[in-house]
Amino acid sequence: MKVTRRYPIYLHALERAMERLKEETPEREQVWEELLRQEAGYFGEIASDRYVRRSRFSGVVLTDIQIEIEPGEVVQIDTLILTRRGIWLIESKKYRGALQYHLSPRRIERKERGGTVIVFPCPIVQLESQIHALEGWLDARGIKLPVFGTVAFASHNVWEGLPEDTPIIPVREIPLYLETGYGQLPEQLSVESFDELTALLDQERHHLQWIPICKRFSINPNHLKRGFLCKDCSGPLTRESERTLHCKKCDKKSKADYGQLILDWFLLVHPTLNNAQLRAFTKIKRKQPASRILRRYELSESGKSVGTTYSVNLYTDLDGLEIRKRG
Repeated sequence: MKVTRRYPIYLHALERAMERLKEETPEREQVWEELLRQEAGYFGEIASDRYVRRSRFSGVVLTDIQIEIEPGEVVQIDTLILTRRGIWLIESKKYRGALQYHLSPRRIERKERGGTVIVFPCPIVQLESQIHALEGWLDARGIKLPVFGTVAFASHNVWEGLPEDTPIIPVREIPLYLETGYGQLPEQLSVESFDELTALLDQERHHLQWIPICKRFSINPNHLKRGFLCKDCSGPLTRESERTLHCKKCDKKSKADYGQLILDWFLLVHPTLNNAQLRAFTKIKRKQPASRILRRYELSESGKSVGTTYSVNLYTDLDGLEIRKRG
């Protein structure tokens, strides 16, 4: 089966935050820890994808689906495998080391060498919530199709206290899990109904509204480095011209990537941008060059004249991890 997964915009935003946050920023360590968690989750998803591709039956794989169960309330699903016989959800995890499973309340614990106990939320509870939300979504549309799911661990773990019927498997067992379940069910959707459902679910990808990193972590935007930064040392770049920059520390020249800088603003600071804010963030002094820069990119505009603000949908309107340039 074909599996396509975008690099997570949230993970990219955390990386950009670490690039721009000043060393003395109090929240920097918290952002770094979240970055490590999100990286582990993404690597777990990539490992799961590799085994989903090996599964031998007909289906469509949708990644990073966001099911809106009520206005403003969204459940996110890592991997959804849609077939004419049923739907399978895979929640991917990667927790290193020996793990203990506890029932009351349901959780996973890991004891560190120094005796510290790390507690992880139970991924089965998360999976059950996803299945329940998807069943309700299907029922509301009169679609009769069974939903199943498992938690797939990409790490090599020794488990203690894990019940036999717990829906947790290593990623290498994904093909067997899927093929066994698929083989036990009859077809329940026509080709036309299947195609319609695929289109409906594909429309559910992007219900979330982006929350900039500074707001998520209560960071004062003044703790961000402004202007262009060197890709090698993260130090400030001095402007030699509108398009050429120089790093005094590395003694290297580079081209000014205004698209990355504008994207950093949306990722880290605020969902809208105006001319004055761009000038302050890029250290441009005059309005006219800033206006020319903003017109280079495919940004949504709101307001008129000096009240014009610009925005972009970070989930749907990027070209990979870049803002599209106007043709």
